[in-house]
Amino acid sequence: MKALLCLLAVVAWGATEPVPQVGRLQQFNATTRSASLTPGPGPEKKAVTVGLQPGDLEIAWSKPIRCVLVQRDGKLSAEGIVSADPEELRQEQQVVDDLRRDTFERGRIVMRGANDLMPMMALWDQDGRLRMKKDFLGSPLAVNFVFTSCHNARMCPASTQAMRKLADELAKRPALANVRLVTITFDPEVDTPGILRTYAQGYGIDFKRHSFLTGREAHIKDLMRHYGILTTRSDGTILHNAALVMVSPEGRIVQRREGAVFDAEEVAEYFTRFAEPNQPR
Repeated sequence: MKALLCLLAVVAWGATEPVPQVGRLQQFNATTRSASLTPGPGPEKKAVTVGLQPGDLEIAWSKPIRCVLVQRDGKLSAEGIVSADPEELRQEQQVVDDLRRDTFERGRIVMRGANDLMPMMALWDQDGRLRMKKDFLGSPLAVNFVFTSCHNARMCPASTQAMRKLADELAKRPALANVRLVTITFDPEVDTPGILRTYAQGYGIDFKRHSFLTGREAHIKDLMRHYGILTTRSDGTILHNAALVMVSPEGRIVQRREGAVFDAEEVAEYFTRFAEPNQPR
């Protein structure tokens, strides 16, 4: 997620270069896929109508937002929308700083293994809500990483399909109704909440069980190190490894499965041990 500066536009609305902006969106119009953007804070400026991407239109942001204003086919469009809520940003900053400190103190060995606690996090989901580690405690979790512009069918698309199959398998087992799925993007500059929402909908994801998360780039890089996800950029894309990390209701990592794909039935069966207290973990 871009750390956009809270600046007011200093050029005309019709500028062709991206214009950083902070303000509020109102009067969402599904027919025209637009909303009214009121800039702020600072000297009063008139509201302007901006086009929205489908995911952002569905989120219908009700909090202060940051975005970039660009011209698309002769119309002004608000893109890269993220939260600018002061209290959320304060909470985020505290967690970002704490995890950065933890990462530094761990030295060369950062990756967390079996029985380690999952790292702290402050990320936004596909509904634009700030989600913290505490929001996921109390339920078994399956965590993976993807990025929406991945074109390698055997990596991110396959991983997302595997998570969808896992959700379907879990749905067949009433005892596993509380198992949650979490997908974190490692390309936050592109994958804003609205982009993640549209991407997940393309796979028929049930957001009641499965959350897609994004956040500050530096914070996600730390999370990747703690979860053992490595990336490098080559020929304009991101090369990376993949893994499924399973976490207990208490927030402890209990198993890791390498690779983009996995057997949904096997993973669902593994989670049954949390529904049956006498089963070994």
